[in-house]
Amino acid sequence: MRHHRPTFSMAKTVAITFFLSFYIFTVDHATAQQKVTLVGDVRSESGAIIGPSVTLRLETLDGDLVDQRIGESDARFQFDNLSDVVYRLRVTAPGFQAYEKEVDLTGPRYNVYIQVVLVPLTKSKAAADLPTLTDEAAPRKARKEYEKGSRALKERNLDDARVHLVKATEEYPCYARAQTDLALAFVLLKDVPSAEAALRKSIACNADYLEAYSRLGILLESSKRFAEGENILEEGLRRSPNSWDLHFQLAAVYSGLERYDKAEEEYLKVRQLNPAPPAELRVRLADLYYRMKNYGKSYAEMQAYLSEEPNGRFAARTRVVMQEMTSSGKVHAADIQPSRPASQDR
Repeated sequence: MRHHRPTFSMAKTVAITFFLSFYIFTVDHATAQQKVTLVGDVRSESGAIIGPSVTLRLETLDGDLVDQRIGESDARFQFDNLSDVVYRLRVTAPGFQAYEKEVDLTGPRYNVYIQVVLVPLTKSKAAADLPTLTDEAAPRKARKEYEKGSRALKERNLDDARVHLVKATEEYPCYARAQTDLALAFVLLKDVPSAEAALRKSIACNADYLEAYSRLGILLESSKRFAEGENILEEGLRRSPNSWDLHFQLAAVYSGLERYDKAEEEYLKVRQLNPAPPAELRVRLADLYYRMKNYGKSYAEMQAYLSEEPNGRFAARTRVVMQEMTSSGKVHAADIQPSRPASQDR
C-alpha cells in the first residue's frame, strides 16, 4: 500500500456486494445453508406501540408452527436461526384486524427487516378496504402475471421474468411490488434507467412500501448520485424512522458525500435498531474509520468482523488490509482498541 494514497477499498467492495445482495437470488451451497434472523416492529396505523398484547406466530407455508412470540414494550420482535425459505407471519392483537404476510427469507441475506402495521377493528368500512400494499388491490390477472414473473426471477430466467412483470404492471400500473421486482429484473439485465423508473413508480404508487426506497437508494449510491440517494432515503425514513435498513443505506450515501461524522451516526443507529446487524456493518465501519484516519478503530472493527465471520466473504481482503496497516505503521499494538460484541456497541 502506498503511504500517500490508501488503497483500502473495502467500502466499494461492500457497496457492490450489498447492491447485488438485493438483486441476486441464487448463491453457492454454503450461503444457501445460512441461518437468517427476522426482525421488525409492530405498531398501529398512528405509529403507536401496541406492546405485549401482540401475538406473533411464524409458520411454514403449510401452516406448521415454527416459533411464536409476544410483543415487546418497545414494539420490536425477532426470530432467530431461520432457514432461508418463505414463511408466513401471523400477527394478532385485541381490537385490531389480524395481519398475515408471507415473508421471503431466501437470497444472500443474514437479516431481514419488516414493519407490521395493524389496522383497528373500529375503522370505517371505506377506510378498512384500503390495501396496506397495492398488490392487494391488483386485479387477478395482474397478480397471476406477477406470480409467474417472481418465480422466473428466482430461477434467474430473466427474460421470462421481465415479460411477466411488464404484463403485470401494464395490467395494473400501480402494482408497487411488481414494479419493484421489475426493477430487480432490469438491474440484472443491466438496464439501470428502466430499473430506476420502475422504483420511482413503485414509490409514487405506494409511498409506504419501504423496499422500493431501499433498492432505489442502493441504485443511486452505486451510480454515485449521492445527493439524490440522500433525498430518497430520508423520504423513506420520514415514513419509517426505525427502519435500520434505510439507515444503513443512508450511511453509505453520507460516506460517498464524505460526510463521515453523519455516516458514523447512521451506522451506529443500525446497531441501536437491529439487535442482530449484518457482520458487513463491521467492514463498513472499518472503511469509514480508515477514511477518518482513526486507524485504531478501523483495525478493531476488522478484528471484530473476523471474529464474527472468520470465513466470511470479506475475510481474505480484511486480513490483507490488516497486515498492510501493521506493516506500514498505521497501527501499533498500543493503538489497537479491543473489539467488542455488537450488543455492547449499542
